[in-house]
Amino acid sequence: MKDTADDSSQGITDCPYCEYVFKEESEIREHLYEVHARDNLSRIDRKRVDQYVEEHGLDESTDEEAQESDRQTGSEQEPVETTGVVSSDAWELGDVQNLSTSEIVDKLADHGIETSAERFQERAMELDSSTALSNQWTDEYEVDATGYDHDFIWMAAEVLWERWASDTPNKERIYDFVQEGRDLRENGDRAKACQRWLTAWEFIVAVTPKEITTIEKADQHLPSFLSLEAFLRSLDSDLASLAADDPAYHEQRLEFCQEVCEQFPDADDDFSLDFRHFVADSLAELGRTADSRTEFEALIEEYPEDPWAYKKLADSYWLNDPDELSIEEMEYTAELYRASLDVEGTLEGASMVADCLDEVESRLADARGSDEEDRDEGL
Repeated sequence: MKDTADDSSQGITDCPYCEYVFKEESEIREHLYEVHARDNLSRIDRKRVDQYVEEHGLDESTDEEAQESDRQTGSEQEPVETTGVVSSDAWELGDVQNLSTSEIVDKLADHGIETSAERFQERAMELDSSTALSNQWTDEYEVDATGYDHDFIWMAAEVLWERWASDTPNKERIYDFVQEGRDLRENGDRAKACQRWLTAWEFIVAVTPKEITTIEKADQHLPSFLSLEAFLRSLDSDLASLAADDPAYHEQRLEFCQEVCEQFPDADDDFSLDFRHFVADSLAELGRTADSRTEFEALIEEYPEDPWAYKKLADSYWLNDPDELSIEEMEYTAELYRASLDVEGTLEGASMVADCLDEVESRLADARGSDEEDRDEGL
């Protein structure tokens, strides 16, 4: 049975368990959820089902209950024709990991795939994904593997990558690092979680082509389980929380946020503005006041409608050591507070900014008066 698409040869994704072909990743996720028993799916396809369930706000039991209802009422759908592979032949990634390297190589040879550590490493250096490597094998050796045998091939590529090319980043390892970080965070170890996520970020940078300069394009290139913007914002937030208790994390946060800005220079304004602020904030926390002020001044020049850059720059003068400010610095500080209040839109904490402005102007008036008295006495 073939998919009803006019030309299945145009499909980009084949179902490993039957002969349907799909043009969109979202279509195969729906198909796996609705047609195939979850327990018989490979790890990566279970993740596809999990994503479909999450995207549609579904309960995983919904489809099973519907199928049971169909069976009881005699309205069960005609089963989809499959390749004849039974669930007892299913491979899990753990099964492949439990094999010795020589056993994996021999099993690949049974499918006509010849490899060695040296040849594998040469391929890995040219690719960014173990799935891409397994597809390369399949095409080059004209492998006729379907269903669970096909699963073994990509799983073998993933396991051999860990053993033979662990220093070469690939997309699949990103998932492992992200998930390990989530587990650690759930267990209350936010510090170790951030280290896993920072490693995931290193892999993201390594596998993202330099010509990709936006979050949206990077999302299309990276594994579908990862929402990149949400991941980056979450990691920044956790680093900031850690830094509140341990200032050493300000340095890690600074380096991370700078790398994000450099990696995605054409990200949308909201994202870029936020991460540029994070950079400036981290510089301030590290005591690099001049560098922080320079960053805020650049933000004001590039985003003149952002009230926060004006406010934070003014705060760096007024809240730091107001007694040491010169008249010129107080005038500049007052100018910045006014600009923050003058920008269209609502500034959270505007009343506090207004209070600071009043204090600056009062202090400035006193300083000017004292300065005039000093000049008069000098005459």
